[in-house]
Amino acid sequence: AEPPAAAPIAPGVALSKEELLQKLQGEYANEYFISGKMDLALYTDDCLFADPFASFRGKERFVNNLQNLPLFISESETRLISLALDATGDSISSRVMVKLQLNLPWKPVIAWPWGVKHVLDAESGRICEHIESWEVSPGDGVAQVFRPGPPGGLRQGKRPPPE
Repeated sequence: AEPPAAAPIAPGVALSKEELLQKLQGEYANEYFISGKMDLALYTDDCLFADPFASFRGKERFVNNLQNLPLFISESETRLISLALDATGDSISSRVMVKLQLNLPWKPVIAWPWGVKHVLDAESGRICEHIESWEVSPGDGVAQVFRPGPPGGLRQGKRPPPE
């Protein structure tokens, strides 16, 4: 079941850090970074999105990129490890365990902890930078892509849900 939708954010209304933290909790529960279902009002229009391979500005482009993921990912599994306001108070950091089965003939599974530093705009309280980090070396990450996945994919070793 999907978590309940949060109340929409009125344009021009500044968000408190506590409100943003609560809304981000819901975004992670909805796996926004896999599903592309995200609350764009949490981000400034020219938000910087960066990962270890690329960076660009603009929340619409980020959503468009996420909406292309189903072409490459056949299954996904995520678990939020942590989400907290940083000691400086100018950003919120997360750690998520991400497992993805890629839509390739050998069905590789890539898995590693993934983090995001959500840098906050002091004036609006919205996210102005979304900086991803991956806890895997580039070589290890690429090696996972070329390793055949387990026969049961992400479901291997799990019991089927009760009927």
